[in-house]
Amino acid sequence: MTVQSEYASEDRLRAALERTWHAFFARFAHLRDVQRAAILPILSGESVLLNAPTASGKTEAVMAPTIERYLQMRGREMSAGRALEEEVGPHILLIAPTKALCNDLFRRLEQPVTRCGVTICTRTGDSPSFNREKPPQVLITTPESLDSLLSRGPRAFLSLRAIIVDEIHLLSAGGRGDQLQCLLVRLRTMNPRPIPCCASSATVPEVDRIGQEFLGPSARVITVAQGRREIVHAVRLVSSEPQAADQIAEILLETPTRKIIVFANARALVENLVLYLRAKPRLASIVFAHHGSMSREERLRTERQFLQARNAACVATSTLELGIDIGDVDRIILMGPPPDVSSLVQRIGRGSRKAQVAHVCCLSTSHFDAKRFEHLIACAQRESLFPDPVAFRPVAIVQQAFSICLQNPHRWIAKRALYDRISETAKALYPVDSCEAVLDMMAQCGYFRRVDGSKYVPEPKTEFLFDRGYMHSMIVTKNETDVVDAVTGRNIGSIYLRHASRDAIMQGSRPALTLAGKSHAVSYMKNAKLYVEQAGHSKGMGFCALEPPRYSLQLAQDFASFLNIPEDGIFAEPYENTFLVHHFLGTVGSFFLADYLQRSGCILVPKSRTPFHLRIVSLPMQMTFPDKAALRRSFEGYLQGNLSSLAKLLQPGPWLNLVPEFMVRRWVLASINLDAYAECLDQKQIVITQGREGSWS
Repeated sequence: MTVQSEYASEDRLRAALERTWHAFFARFAHLRDVQRAAILPILSGESVLLNAPTASGKTEAVMAPTIERYLQMRGREMSAGRALEEEVGPHILLIAPTKALCNDLFRRLEQPVTRCGVTICTRTGDSPSFNREKPPQVLITTPESLDSLLSRGPRAFLSLRAIIVDEIHLLSAGGRGDQLQCLLVRLRTMNPRPIPCCASSATVPEVDRIGQEFLGPSARVITVAQGRREIVHAVRLVSSEPQAADQIAEILLETPTRKIIVFANARALVENLVLYLRAKPRLASIVFAHHGSMSREERLRTERQFLQARNAACVATSTLELGIDIGDVDRIILMGPPPDVSSLVQRIGRGSRKAQVAHVCCLSTSHFDAKRFEHLIACAQRESLFPDPVAFRPVAIVQQAFSICLQNPHRWIAKRALYDRISETAKALYPVDSCEAVLDMMAQCGYFRRVDGSKYVPEPKTEFLFDRGYMHSMIVTKNETDVVDAVTGRNIGSIYLRHASRDAIMQGSRPALTLAGKSHAVSYMKNAKLYVEQAGHSKGMGFCALEPPRYSLQLAQDFASFLNIPEDGIFAEPYENTFLVHHFLGTVGSFFLADYLQRSGCILVPKSRTPFHLRIVSLPMQMTFPDKAALRRSFEGYLQGNLSSLAKLLQPGPWLNLVPEFMVRRWVLASINLDAYAECLDQKQIVITQGREGSWS
């Protein structure tokens, strides 16, 4: 239940935080509202979800009372003749969504935590060392690394006293959140004492549901509005990437001390903008790139250089939406509308963090996208996030079956052992026999072998996955090729190579590519790695395209209302010898509508379907949609025949081939509200109009 806690006085909190006040708060003039609201509940051992704006002091609000409580318990244990240090493993677990955020949290927390006499370290894929003989008292890690630690050394967590999840909204919406729910169950199952769990975020949709799923039914949700800033924005139309670069350069050079972040929605767009910007006078050395295809070393180099610069621009994908320390940023520029409201809030929140007003410049390549910008900002100002939740993914049960089996020193798993360690959210959707069906499917595919009637033991291919750490991730890996500087041997990043490009390089072709904001010429390929040298300007080689985020039905429908589109019909207008149908049903709804129109005799123009429009060659014979019940049957039929395609829209994660089909169907039906889509078209007419799209855009 969401509550508004009382704001305790600073004198009361100073007395309560006897051991940690100076380390965490002495450098601040006053406490923030989120700290005054959260410290006492956390100090008393409650599980708390903090929902407060960016840069409002959430990290200190959680960490200070958590460490204070731990130190109090340690004092009582020592008075009783038994020290907590004699127990194995970390006592406070801090889970963050990414390795970069783990590193950033360590940099921010190392000094205040150690001043309290507490040890702290990180454990991620980039820093895999974990000293079980002398473990830290505070461990910062990711869900994947936690999964690895649990399966390899569960005893390390037998003395756990508190769990903290940072930026929980970035985990809750995906498969990694499903995995984390199960990991939290496993940690609670193996510990004899209750473990309070706290979490924080600036953009948590459905805070009560997320609080219950991750923190438990007794979790307290504290929402604090202090620090929510006015958004001052300007929308500018640009016709091309070079023109966008001109606009960015103009903003960057307005003052010699300005720092800006430019957010783009694709890695290739980041690279192109950086190339255009670096070609301009005075900008070559102060423009940086940051995205997921760059190596960790290159991203860290960018972060350091941007942090130290007085006047600079960093062009990035969503990799900089997180709270990574890159210093004060004066202005945010958005190249194209973000995928949803939460992303917009996160991106805008990276700029002017200490000011009461957030300034953002929105660059749009069309009038329609300009309207999308206006709508997203209006939603952010009224705090309407329009989440698109997905039911617990059955793939997470497969992943946990691997991990739990290998955690067992006797190397076996059974359906009840698996069922007891998945989350309550998963149990509500999948009964215990579903776990047996998953284990049977994994056995059929050669990962397990059934023995003694009900037990499953790992086969060599599972041991192989375990030895190399491949089983701990819920992220679908992309088949990208490492790119290495042929002169220095430094790993620059990775890039997607089509088979034709790979074959051409092996036959002696030397194409150019763009990576980390620089042009490179391919020298040679060896051991599946691409060796390059810096070169002049290049058009760049394509990146592996990621699945675009879904546009929810609720957000699309609200956009239609924002555009004053009447609700009495679905509008179609003549467009280049076809008809442009305006539906605003979101990503999933566009598939249902396209299928219905095609079965009604229409021909769909290839690649014309969007969350808002689609194009057809001719109008259907029947211009009125049937009633809700008939539409639902139609949509169910499409779902049954296109289960795999719809499942991919919901980002199922890896191992989908190991999930029985009946569980995939149950999951998709639980994630897609067919009634809501049917309601939108219930007995509506297709209305022919002229030029309406132009007036909307």
